[in-house]
Amino acid sequence: PRRKASKPRFFKLAFLFIVLVVTPIMAVVHYANDHPVLFNLISNSVCSSCTTGNNIVDNGDDVALGVGTLSGSPFASSTVVYYTIGIYFSLICSGTPHTCIFDGLNSHRLMTITGTGGGTMTLAGIHFKDGSSGGYSGGALFICCSALVSVQGCKLSSNQAGYGGGIAAWNSGTTVNAYTTIFDGNTATDGDDIYVSGASVTVHSTCPP
Repeated sequence: PRRKASKPRFFKLAFLFIVLVVTPIMAVVHYANDHPVLFNLISNSVCSSCTTGNNIVDNGDDVALGVGTLSGSPFASSTVVYYTIGIYFSLICSGTPHTCIFDGLNSHRLMTITGTGGGTMTLAGIHFKDGSSGGYSGGALFICCSALVSVQGCKLSSNQAGYGGGIAAWNSGTTVNAYTTIFDGNTATDGDDIYVSGASVTVHSTCPP
């Protein structure tokens, strides 16, 4: 009997290309129900006086936050709770909006976001409260260095700073979009809720497109 012809090697290589390159890569979902777990997932600062997490997420990953309050040690530094450099991911509250609470205990800025590596960091449904930058910028969020950040359905309350009690955004190339986000009781010498220096910040009353 005639031997069945095998498919050319070209078609096998083309199929492999489609699987590895064309097929979208699904984001990995991590779960953080307490502050130490979240810290080890996202806080990657390598400054000489900083503490760094030991299980850092990859760019584009999702982190699902458990309902409750995240506060206390470890801290990225003496003034900041979470400190990210050059990475992007999504932090998403797994409960109803504002039931995942970041509490700075009136002693630490909640997040410093220094660049996002060209991708967009998303913060969704989180309540940032009682952050303090000790007279510097950004009581809750300090965003700089060409970071791209989307703040979605969050609440920033009772945060304090010298500049931008809620959010301080610095440097050309830094872009912040805040969608349906509540600012309540934040205080600062300049910009109770938002302070902008060279950056682009837009507050939207609608949900993200």
